[in-house]
Amino acid sequence: MNTVILAGGGHSHLHCLLERSKEQTADRWILISPSRHQYYSGMFSGFVEGVYSEEEIRVDLDALCRKAHCEFVEASVLSIDPIQQQLLTDAGDLYSYDAASFDIGSRNEDPGIPGLAGANLRIKPNHRFPYQVERLYRSRDTVFIGGGAAACELALSLRAWKEKNGKPDDSITVIHSSPLLHEAGVLASRNMASLLDRRGISTVKGKAEQVTDGTVVTDQARHIPFDEVMFLGGAAAQGLFGSSLIPTDEKGFMLTNAHLQSISFPSLFAAGDCGTLADFPDLPKNGVTAVRQGPVLWENLNRFLTGRKLRAFQPRSRYLSILSTGNGNGFLLYGSFAVQGKWTRKLKERLDRSFMKKYSSHEK
Repeated sequence: MNTVILAGGGHSHLHCLLERSKEQTADRWILISPSRHQYYSGMFSGFVEGVYSEEEIRVDLDALCRKAHCEFVEASVLSIDPIQQQLLTDAGDLYSYDAASFDIGSRNEDPGIPGLAGANLRIKPNHRFPYQVERLYRSRDTVFIGGGAAACELALSLRAWKEKNGKPDDSITVIHSSPLLHEAGVLASRNMASLLDRRGISTVKGKAEQVTDGTVVTDQARHIPFDEVMFLGGAAAQGLFGSSLIPTDEKGFMLTNAHLQSISFPSLFAAGDCGTLADFPDLPKNGVTAVRQGPVLWENLNRFLTGRKLRAFQPRSRYLSILSTGNGNGFLLYGSFAVQGKWTRKLKERLDRSFMKKYSSHEK
């Protein structure tokens, strides 16, 4: 009997568990994750605004594993021996595998900014997020570092919550070194800048160079005070693969081929934020990519165990993204196309609830 280990409860692994609950094999499957609950990042902004409860944005991994006849282990993987094909957890347990897949996400950190590590409000692993939101609510001066979708969306959602809860004068600032939503094009960037301005959110163009004494200092010598600061300027690798002698890209993400398989160790796979496709190194590390990788990963794990030809993952050049912008409004992006309105928010809520329903039904 083969043993398959899934490390992390990310989007791709959720899909694998769902499929296994429908189509079980004789193999032994084990899910190792540091928390019983996996939180869905697509609903974080709605949670911050107060639209969703904590229960609505999380999946019970233990319950989903029982349905899928998969063992659940509440722990983190500390190291990997890809030659002996063994994993060591922080509980001191050693697991052998025939195939192992990683969907452990990334970190929201930047070691290149002195002082950030001690002040950064970390939201990853994502089971930390609900606890950190309480600190955002109490913060009188909040700074988000980063100009991408996550920073803009959380800033707008936090503004909406504060206005609803009698704190309209609390300051929120977004520091960005590149144009806002720069990957979506000039139109989207201009529209987002205008929206942030209308919502009373300050934007500071520049690179955060230092965090000290409750102040972010930029390369333009701007000093922005904060009670809470959150870095959302891009994904940082966990560090697990480099320390385990597994080939990575220059940032420390597992380097994989088109089959989501390690370029050097065929029994190892990676999906979501923690892996980088060698042929598509600039593919965005976001939830959309991870969701699309799920079906390919499920097929390839089973094909690998039976010696069949693996399926290649084909990235898309464009993908749909909808940001919550507060007060029932949304910001839809598709390639260089951008549009705002309440209908986009309704569409986002419908898609998010549909995604979660597939997994929440297993919690009963």
